Amino acid sequence: MARSLQSWLGGCLLVSALGMVPPPENVRMNSVNFKNILQWESPAFPKGNLTFTAQYQSYRKFQDVCTSTVLMECDFSSLSKYGDHTLRVRAEFADEHSDWINITFCPVDDTIIGPPGMQVEGLANSLHLRFLAPKIEKEPETWTMRNIYNSWAYHVQYWKNGSDEKYTITCQYDFEVLRNLESWTTYCVQVQGFLPDRNKTGQWSELVCEQTTNDDIQRLSQLRPRKDALVQVCSWPFVFTEALLEARR
Repeated sequence: MARSLQSWLGGCLLVSALGMVPPPENVRMNSVNFKNILQWESPAFPKGNLTFTAQYQSYRKFQDVCTSTVLMECDFSSLSKYGDHTLRVRAEFADEHSDWINITFCPVDDTIIGPPGMQVEGLANSLHLRFLAPKIEKEPETWTMRNIYNSWAYHVQYWKNGSDEKYTITCQYDFEVLRNLESWTTYCVQVQGFLPDRNKTGQWSELVCEQTTNDDIQRLSQLRPRKDALVQVCSWPFVFTEALLEARR
């Protein structure tokens, strides 16, 4: 411990004495649904506050994305989704700067699949589910993660509220029906995106809990006459009576 502390103090004194700018620390990419945010931490530097410049390599030449920023992140969401990209960031102070810190990033392989949206409706002894694939950053409103990956499915897990026993199914489409459930029972459901060909799973959605109804209630609702039909039946005698009176005049 004493030796580690001595080495750290020696490094700080060397940086201070030589005027060297230390590089950013813990450089990493945080990417969800192709929202690609390069992040880092500022190193200790006794001479003042540091700024940062971040770049990506394009056709053997590096292009600036963020220059002299005081933030410790930079948005690279405009990168092509395919292929490996070399990104780099350095710290700067006045006319001095640190060495570059490089990382390699492939969006289509490395981005995290965010949680899908989900709508749940209880009908009779079943739950009807509709899934909404996550939307993609920097793309038209109708584009989702499903448009990017040929292999796309959903993992669904559900359970009776208050129970530890969970059931899991895999769905290929944007809708699913959970059948043969108990009547008047609340079930909780979660869904995540899944890429079978990559064996890659995404983040779970927020929990949605919904109560089932009863088969008899469902049948009654289907047999209930329409309001307009009821009005026609009730009004028919009055129409007939008016016609009869007109004929007798």
